[in-house]
Amino acid sequence: MCELPPELIIKPLALIGLSGLDIANPIHRSIWDAFSNNRRLESSAIQFKLLTPTHEFPTVKPKRNSYEYYKPKGILKRNWMNKYLNEIPAVVVVFYNLDWNDPQWNEKKMECASKVQSLRNALDGRTTKIAVVLIQQCTQPPPGSENAIATERATAVCGACELSPKLLYILPHGNHLLGYISRLESALYDLAQNFYHHEYRIVKGHRDQLNKTVQKNTYKHLFVRHQFKMAFLNELKQDQNLAQKHYTQAYNHLLEIQITDTNVMEIITIASFINYKLCKIMFNLNVPKDAISQFRLHTDRFKLWTGPKELIFEHHAWMCSQFSTFAELFDDAIRQGLPAVQTQHPGYYFQSAAHHAGLRQAACKELCQNVNSYPEPDPLAGEEKLEFYGQRPWRPGKLSAEPADPMKEVLAIQALQHKEKYTVNHSNIIIGLLGNAISQFKVYRCPRMRRVLVVQMAEEYYNCKDYGKVLTLLMHMLWEYHGERWPVLITNILKNALRAAYLSTNIQDYITLAFEALGPSTTFSEDYKISIYNNIINILHKKSPTPDSDLPDDVKYPAIEKWIIELNQSEPIVFTIDDNNMSSFIEVKARFLQPKYAVNSMVSVEVIIRNSYSNTIEFSKISITINNPGYNEEFIINDTKHSNLIFHGKEMKKFLHQFQAPQKNDSNEMRITTISLYMGNDESCCIILRFSALGRETNFLSRLYPEIQQLRGEFEAIQPLVSAEIKQEESSLSISAESNNPALLGEWLPINISITTNEEISSAFLNVLLVSDGTNEQSTELSLTMNNKQSVISVSINNLGKNCVTHQTVYLRAHKIGDRDIHIKVEYSRSKQIKGFKELIYSLSVTKPFEISTLFYTSLFEPLTKGFIYEPFIIMPHISCISPWPIYIINTSIELGDSIERESEDQSVSVLAGITLSENETGTDAYYLIPKVSGEQPISTGVYTIRWKRANDDNALETSSSVTLSPLGIEDAVIGLEAKLPAHGWVRTPLLISYFIKNHSDQMITLRLTMEASDAFMFAGQKQIDIYILPKNERKVEWILRPLVAGFVQLPTLSLTIPDDEYKLSKARLLEVVERSIPSHIYILPTSQTIEE
Repeated sequence: MCELPPELIIKPLALIGLSGLDIANPIHRSIWDAFSNNRRLESSAIQFKLLTPTHEFPTVKPKRNSYEYYKPKGILKRNWMNKYLNEIPAVVVVFYNLDWNDPQWNEKKMECASKVQSLRNALDGRTTKIAVVLIQQCTQPPPGSENAIATERATAVCGACELSPKLLYILPHGNHLLGYISRLESALYDLAQNFYHHEYRIVKGHRDQLNKTVQKNTYKHLFVRHQFKMAFLNELKQDQNLAQKHYTQAYNHLLEIQITDTNVMEIITIASFINYKLCKIMFNLNVPKDAISQFRLHTDRFKLWTGPKELIFEHHAWMCSQFSTFAELFDDAIRQGLPAVQTQHPGYYFQSAAHHAGLRQAACKELCQNVNSYPEPDPLAGEEKLEFYGQRPWRPGKLSAEPADPMKEVLAIQALQHKEKYTVNHSNIIIGLLGNAISQFKVYRCPRMRRVLVVQMAEEYYNCKDYGKVLTLLMHMLWEYHGERWPVLITNILKNALRAAYLSTNIQDYITLAFEALGPSTTFSEDYKISIYNNIINILHKKSPTPDSDLPDDVKYPAIEKWIIELNQSEPIVFTIDDNNMSSFIEVKARFLQPKYAVNSMVSVEVIIRNSYSNTIEFSKISITINNPGYNEEFIINDTKHSNLIFHGKEMKKFLHQFQAPQKNDSNEMRITTISLYMGNDESCCIILRFSALGRETNFLSRLYPEIQQLRGEFEAIQPLVSAEIKQEESSLSISAESNNPALLGEWLPINISITTNEEISSAFLNVLLVSDGTNEQSTELSLTMNNKQSVISVSINNLGKNCVTHQTVYLRAHKIGDRDIHIKVEYSRSKQIKGFKELIYSLSVTKPFEISTLFYTSLFEPLTKGFIYEPFIIMPHISCISPWPIYIINTSIELGDSIERESEDQSVSVLAGITLSENETGTDAYYLIPKVSGEQPISTGVYTIRWKRANDDNALETSSSVTLSPLGIEDAVIGLEAKLPAHGWVRTPLLISYFIKNHSDQMITLRLTMEASDAFMFAGQKQIDIYILPKNERKVEWILRPLVAGFVQLPTLSLTIPDDEYKLSKARLLEVVERSIPSHIYILPTSQTIEE
């Protein structure tokens, strides 16, 4: 009655029929799958329909030339939308297998033309376009090329089929089928657009013809129909804006029709159709404010047209449908990206729909209560076969002007009332709508609205007698409404929840709710509270509670029977009620009387209990649970007598319990976790109330405003103290540790630990371990002997007398600088097996003893950045002492890399052996090395090792530290050059200078040596000479120089050049060899005058 038809809801798509495809044929099947299954989001708005060869299209109505004698029977026909959506295609495509070079070309051409003609006859009178697609298997010519045969035969096919060339398409079946299908789909969509535009022009012509008639009031129904059809055809064209325009005009024409009780159903039905279309299009066009405004105007206009009073539930059903449909449209738009706000979202419309569903339910109960039989014959027969939407089956096709049959109207009303009463589940409708509204209000964070709707849903579940769900919902809401602190709301929810718990026989929840009902946060009368308390006592005596007097008998007596069955059990029944789930009339706090207790001393715990109920209550026992890691025990409070466990109205009592403090385990804290109050008999039926030691009162206001403390009661003024510290008794021993702090990197540092006892100790264990900080564990070692490394050191110490001192040395070695914390712990046992322990955290820092850098020099003591093969160089490890303690160097050594050799192997004692370096002092070692191998990458020079110890400690241990020296790049050298000359000369005294030229290659080398003239020297020897050096050999060339001046004199320049026929060496490399190998100056001393004479 109120549901929108599916043809109205679905998106209008252009209908295109595909004929000639046999899906049993694999080729045809692939083409059909490409059209139907591979629909993409960006595809055209098309629906493809596979037509069989015997498909029948709807018959064409005869055309009407005038509306002069036409009387409309309704507004919109039921079959019209479905006809254009699923029956009348805009384009029919005939598929036919035909290649241009087919051997049976003429026969197949005529067969294709015959199929087209048969289809044209079936569509006679329709403006549906017919197109032909030839499926071809042969290879197609490249685009742009001309194929005379294809052109000629395509023209022949068009002529035979009487088709325009624009309606003939070629579909090659190959690798690119989807691409061809996509292009074909686009062309067919354009043809469909033309069809719907033509249909739109036809309907518009009918509308224009109506405008020329004089009796326009007679044809108001037709104005609505024509505007709706034009709007729908534009939707099929996907022209949303023009569709909105015509739907708006249709809606305005509908409002001009006079509404009566006989036509109100048809008017509101069509109005709901048009309103749905308008709102949906407005949301699609992203104008949500216009959609909301349209919907509000729509509901405001029609909410007063209720129709016959006997059928007013139909009006509420229609209003409910309008709100729920709009809410769904709104929600779909939000899913598509429309933003919504807290004050305007679909939840409000779902809520309004639920409200009208409730009014529908109430109207049904009022109007249909006396309807018990269905009339005969059935006045609603043929309802689904009516020609027009919204019309009544007992007067189809009749307008409001015609008088109604009173007898038929009475029977029809009775049938509708009977159908409403017995076939409609109003509660399910209301619950579903409330559920949708609750989801929306939860999404948009409206907690109070959500709570109200949940309570309404619970009421509806109560109406349909689903008491379990009622109880579940109300228990959740009760917890949430506690924060609101509104007694009236809590009381209302409690009353309904108690009824639901009683009717569902949920004893646990009933007791929980009963205890809360007796609390101070409710507004129940005293008589009601007394009956609730009596019901609790009845349960403890295994008797059924007394139900509320206003409960109907049909639900009361079955509930009583279920209670009797549940409580009539031979074994004991125990109900445990957690205070976290309720706010009962019992208030409990607990506290330790002092914050610290020594081990084995007596701990005092005070429990404070207040009865907020106005009458007397009685408990059977009280227990308290104390907890700490590894220890959990429940104590029965022994400070309770039978009279002490009876609480009068508003009475508060204190109970004291004492127990011995437990031995300390991993934690030094104990806590009061729960206080349990027992009601009833353990052997029959018992209720256990578990309370948190903190109580519900957090004293928040007291902490903020201490001045109001005196205005509060005694119970509120009590500050709970739920945790206490367990102190160890004063330790019977003391620990001290000392060392030469800071430690040096790589050394075994002795740490001397001293343990002094204050009384006799039977046994003790010393444990030493490194305090973990996540970074230094892997780089720090502990040991007792410096041989075995341990992560934890444990040493047993026995028979420690009073005032006895025990020493223990522990060694620590660190391979990474930083701070270390050493945890020293002694666990001991005294007399009477009393255990104790003493701890000490010893901190020390680790620093480097020295820094080592590497320097490289040539044999002439000039800085060196790269070496050459077979040319000696000097490596100097440079030691800088950064230790706060003086360092004594025992010896140093170097372990050379595989590519380097030492010039002489007789240096076994380092030049730094026996040297003491203080802070900021330095020492340098030197080694004369010869590289034997070159390489592209710098080669390893070796590992330098220093054996050292502290100089300030006679008992210091020797430590060996090694460091990798800096690598050095070594290049190839074909020629080696070495000069031998005296350290100094004398003026006018000849001196001999020798040059040794070495050939390191595997080939003979020719060189030209030239000694250039100098003003400071005279020389004897060849000024220029060519020499030949065999492979792996050397030549010696000598000159005698006679100095002429004294001082630091520049030697005559020796140059090496390559003859023209020698290309093994470059001039640049030779010049570089001379510059690094030969000294440039020599000291010349003056001679005395006497000697000269």
